[in-house]
Amino acid sequence: MIAKLAALAQAGAWDEALQAALAIDADPLAADDGPAQFGCAQIFLAMGDVARAQKSIARALALLPGQTGPLLVRAKLHATTGNAEAALADLAACLALAPKAADIRAMQVELLHRLGRYADAATSLAAAEPLTPELFYLRSVTELAFGEITAAEKSARLGQNPRWLGTVLLQDGRVAQARAAFAAAMAADPADEQACTDDLFAANYDPALDAAALKKLYVGWARRFLPPDPPRLAAPALGGRRLRVGYVSQDLRNHSIRHFLSPVVPHHDRAKIETFAYASIGQPDSGTAALRPLFENWRDVGALDDDALAAAIRADGIDVLLDIAGHTAATRLKVFARRAAPVQATWLGYGGTTGVPAMDFYLGDAQMLPPGAEEALTEKPWRLPRACFAYDPPVGMPEPGPLPALKAGYVTFASFSRLVRLNDGVVAAWAAILNAVPRSRLFLNALAFVDAGAVQRMQNRFAVHGIAAERLELRYTRPQPATWEAYRSVDIALDPFAHNGGVTSFEALWMGAPIVTLRARPPLGRYGDCLTHALGLGDWCIDTVDAYVARAVAAAGDLNALSDMRAGLRARMRVSPLCDGRSLAAVMDAAFLAMW
Repeated sequence: MIAKLAALAQAGAWDEALQAALAIDADPLAADDGPAQFGCAQIFLAMGDVARAQKSIARALALLPGQTGPLLVRAKLHATTGNAEAALADLAACLALAPKAADIRAMQVELLHRLGRYADAATSLAAAEPLTPELFYLRSVTELAFGEITAAEKSARLGQNPRWLGTVLLQDGRVAQARAAFAAAMAADPADEQACTDDLFAANYDPALDAAALKKLYVGWARRFLPPDPPRLAAPALGGRRLRVGYVSQDLRNHSIRHFLSPVVPHHDRAKIETFAYASIGQPDSGTAALRPLFENWRDVGALDDDALAAAIRADGIDVLLDIAGHTAATRLKVFARRAAPVQATWLGYGGTTGVPAMDFYLGDAQMLPPGAEEALTEKPWRLPRACFAYDPPVGMPEPGPLPALKAGYVTFASFSRLVRLNDGVVAAWAAILNAVPRSRLFLNALAFVDAGAVQRMQNRFAVHGIAAERLELRYTRPQPATWEAYRSVDIALDPFAHNGGVTSFEALWMGAPIVTLRARPPLGRYGDCLTHALGLGDWCIDTVDAYVARAVAAAGDLNALSDMRAGLRARMRVSPLCDGRSLAAVMDAAFLAMW
């Protein structure tokens, strides 16, 4: 019978395997058969019957002490039920019995990664021998989490993992090389959807692509990986009920997006709008606890596959479904591809188009979506009559303080954006600014600068334009509030292009540093336009690189005006649309009703 169970499982005949396991489970004579109970536990776990799997594995462990197999199944059960610490204890016991078991080591490290315990993951990997390709990959993930770019690149190459190598190269800002790595991964395995999605993300930062070329990549992804376009759902009459609006995200946790949801969601008009959150998260945290009360209805859907989640959303009768994550990690865009609601829109979390044919609208504003933005989107642009963002600054951000240049004797320009945004055109423009402003400095703050190799590469890029290394401050500040405090040394923030900064731009403005920004391809190159327009600082948003350089140089040449700007910028922002969530909620309510 045990051999039959194993054969059925190996053949993928899961229904027959389940019936066989149920027969064993019902047989009193099998209760003392350790291998039988172990086999049943594996089948029940694979079929999602957690209760029976727990009962069978408890018997197996009592009958088969000191064996790694039952311990490993119990670890998987603990992980499935969210008991991470118990799972880790069982995995540690397995490794004590079989220290060279690479599959068990990999499972332990992956779980530590999910928990954010990268130091423990590094300790485990240091004991691994030999290192398999999967363990090299996991070592690279661990190294990258600490900003160790050079080591992470080496491990990715040793693991022969081109897709992950692309991710490492992106962290260092080497976009063209990253895209080449993703292309290699797709060539090796055309069904590797993750490599395709990673390339979409990288392409957002590729200055060589115009809006139409970028859109074409998203359309190609949809054709390859999405199911056939479903029929449109009928929009039922309200009949006196409220419009049901659902937010779908895997980031309803301690993530920057909560500072853009918390000012808006509580202010939806509850006489007209009923809100639902579909939280696709594995590990709820304090951010989850803070966001949960903001929604009238909360659904924990991390365990649901795309079909089940789409069915659950339809069962809730959602009228307007809002994607707030796009093509970020653990995306649920395929739920939208299944047409889970009559009206579907994307907003906030990703910035680019989705490529999903069943996604009806892209929610933005006139600055993010200027005339002609249709060329960049697979969705229909929906322009709100005000800025499409509202920001709730994190608790603990310090006061900006006086203009740093007055004390330092020189102007400090800065960007705290990730290096993936700093293409050669950006470096050339920033070098031109430094060359035109005597004694000025540039402060770049990014995780990659933990790595000496990344620092040297950035210094070399500026040296080509005559900028000495001593005029660059390249470092990474952590944890908070260290980064916010670092803004107190910044006089002027420089916005990258063709992909503008996001959260870092809001933080810079709140900390009193005005932003020089360049209008580029919409919508990703228009964040800066949206922010400066909302603040009444339209003259800080420029249309050409030469004018961008000239604007930064002019701002650095008038320290009195810059000092006045710093002193009043937080107050200006506080009363602007950028901090007015109530107004944004009102226009979004009107948009949802009009879309529906």
